[in-house]
Amino acid sequence: MAPEILTIDQVADFLHLHPMTVYRLAKEGKLPGFKVGGRWRFRQDALEAWMADRAQVAKFEAENEKLTRRKSHE
Repeated sequence: MAPEILTIDQVADFLHLHPMTVYRLAKEGKLPGFKVGGRWRFRQDALEAWMADRAQVAKFEAENEKLTRRKSHE
């Protein structure tokens, strides 16, 4: 089955963001998307992978911050 392709408005609903935020993130290359005829499109599976990756990064950063705080109190 082919991956679902989403518009900016659909991505905004999917991520619970304002459409302009989605546009800005895509334009800055921070959100996985591509342009077709001047309009942004996003593969849902790519967005899901991006969210999983961001969750891993956030977890790593939180653990790193916790370790840094512990070392500063020793």
